[in-house]
Amino acid sequence: MSLVAEASHYFLNVYKRIPVNIIKGEGVWLIDEKGDRYLDLLAGIAVNALGYSHPKIIAAIDKQKSRNLHLSNYFVQDIQLDLARKLVELTPFNKVFFANSGTEAIEGCLKLVKKWGNTTNKNQIISFSGSFHGRSLGSVSITGQDKYNKNFKPLLPNISIIPFNDVISFRNSISDDTCAVFFEGLSGEGGIREISAELLHAIKSGRDKHNFLVICDEIQTGVGRTGKFYNFEYFDFEPDVIATAKGLGGGLPLAAFLVSEKLADVFDIGEHGTTYGGNPLACATGLATVESVSESAFLAGVIEKGNYFKSKLEELAFKYQGLIKEVRGKGLMLGVEVHHSGPEIIDKAIDEKLIFNVAGGGSVLRFVPPLIIKKDHIDMSVEILDRIFKELN
Repeated sequence: MSLVAEASHYFLNVYKRIPVNIIKGEGVWLIDEKGDRYLDLLAGIAVNALGYSHPKIIAAIDKQKSRNLHLSNYFVQDIQLDLARKLVELTPFNKVFFANSGTEAIEGCLKLVKKWGNTTNKNQIISFSGSFHGRSLGSVSITGQDKYNKNFKPLLPNISIIPFNDVISFRNSISDDTCAVFFEGLSGEGGIREISAELLHAIKSGRDKHNFLVICDEIQTGVGRTGKFYNFEYFDFEPDVIATAKGLGGGLPLAAFLVSEKLADVFDIGEHGTTYGGNPLACATGLATVESVSESAFLAGVIEKGNYFKSKLEELAFKYQGLIKEVRGKGLMLGVEVHHSGPEIIDKAIDEKLIFNVAGGGSVLRFVPPLIIKKDHIDMSVEILDRIFKELN
């Protein structure tokens, strides 16, 4: 019996598994029990920024495991401070809260927003259609996709979900009662769709007029994924809060939300917390990742490789106009919208030893490879995709 088949006997049926028994990872490669190597354009869903078995990650684990794996947040630990200090130095934010997952980071942001709103007599929270902010009840309440929240109603009250990039609807929805706006600068699960300059301007000017909080979900776009350390660096204004996870831990569960100075003292002692958040082992791998990815040459490489990959995908789109609708994205967060079954293309890619997944309801092929990918890996990927599209054409 395969591992996938056996898993169905023990786990809740909530995942669509890839039918490959991976036992090891090396660089940008996944290796199965037969020794077959798969080129990985998924990276644990944008988690493994430095790929698999990176020497800096291994060294950080080896060093920290001999000290401790967990003490709890009753103690301050130097490795937590080192990572928090680095994040504050790299960003305009003032304070950090460490959590375990992107969902938890969003939940912390929601609590922050709710308390701030209670002190300012503001209640409305705005998010956008097509967004994805997590799996908990609070985060699905602001997720703008019916498939993730329709069976869990009633959701949190006072949530307005506005059509993405519809500036008129957004302007008509905000008021002095607006407490916060949550958005993704580049949607992941929503299909690799970028926020428009017009909507960004409307958010900025709306905040100036109505004094609401702006929370940018950087869970997937952060830690170098789009060529800046955080994607908001492309904007002409700064959010009040960002949520970050995925690539932050270098492969271990680590998340955070970072807040501006005006929000640094919203929470009182005991109003928020976590048992595992800021785990020292995860902070060690996180620090190794952040130090590597934040280097200017590394980020420039992400932009260069991202532009190269995107140009190759656009060549495929021109060649297979009947199959490919559009190529989207930035840096090494790219999507190809297809006039075909995305899952069928994935199955064919697996047969060709190429791993990626779909987003946007199954019509967008999502490519979020390790940031250490090289141009020859990109060429190999495009050659495989070319063969698949040629077969389907």
